[in-house]
Amino acid sequence: MWNTDHFFEKIETTIGVDYMLRAREGVPEKGVYIRPHMHLKHEIMWFHKAEGSYSIGREKFNLKNNTLIYVSPLVLHDMELSFTGDHERFLLQYDNAVLNRLKYPFPAMKPHVGIVTQLNEQDAARLQFLFRWFTEIHETPHSVYEINPLMILLLNTIFHHATQAEQISPENEGNSSFENIINFIIDMETRTSFNITLNEAAEFVGLSSSHFSRTFKKIMQVSFKEYLVRKKIALSADLLTNTELNVTDIAYQCEFTDSAYYCFQFKKIVGVTPKKFRTNSRSTKQLSTKHDKTK
Repeated sequence: MWNTDHFFEKIETTIGVDYMLRAREGVPEKGVYIRPHMHLKHEIMWFHKAEGSYSIGREKFNLKNNTLIYVSPLVLHDMELSFTGDHERFLLQYDNAVLNRLKYPFPAMKPHVGIVTQLNEQDAARLQFLFRWFTEIHETPHSVYEINPLMILLLNTIFHHATQAEQISPENEGNSSFENIINFIIDMETRTSFNITLNEAAEFVGLSSSHFSRTFKKIMQVSFKEYLVRKKIALSADLLTNTELNVTDIAYQCEFTDSAYYCFQFKKIVGVTPKKFRTNSRSTKQLSTKHDKTK
């Protein structure tokens, strides 16, 4: 029977970086198992040297050397890895804001799909080179002028292989309540306004308020109310970083009732005040700029 115990992964990026990259992670002797989960970011995994399995929905795939995987947001997946001395993998996670920032006509990827494909030796060697190069730049002080062209090259190479592979669409799996709420969340992720009540959301997916509330929290691991607050905070963080709007105007634009409540929620979720976040975020950019000028 298919595992219906779903977990939502909350992916955190560092201030000033809008993607997450992990590299050079080994596998313990007993192996590693990542339970079924989903998240709001696109996920790319490159297994240069690996043994194990990877599941998307109910479909399970053997992991071999030179396996490339792409999973779009809100697609259930899990992974099991066996110990090997030469294990090498890379994980890249990002959201649509990254693609918008890069302003490049990438091949279109359908929503709510997964892709597993094994590359030939020549294509694998090129992708391995790009991932190692991208990792080296990422781990040292850099400017957008250094990282963006390389990220475009890396993503474009990955999407080229992904669009030629068979797509796995798990959206018709599981119970209808789960599917309906997943589709609702996908719709919510495209919005910039989050003034919607629990009753309105439940009606949108054709469920009672109590049924919607229970199922939503099981999927997302937070209540619907908390989810809306987090979306507003994420929107405000973007405004703090990229505009000169004052905190009161940002609170109003992000649909908070007042600036004091906004500041309370921001510090509760992010860990610092909006003003401190803005200062830290700008300091990161200034440090990068200073580093560039010394080169």
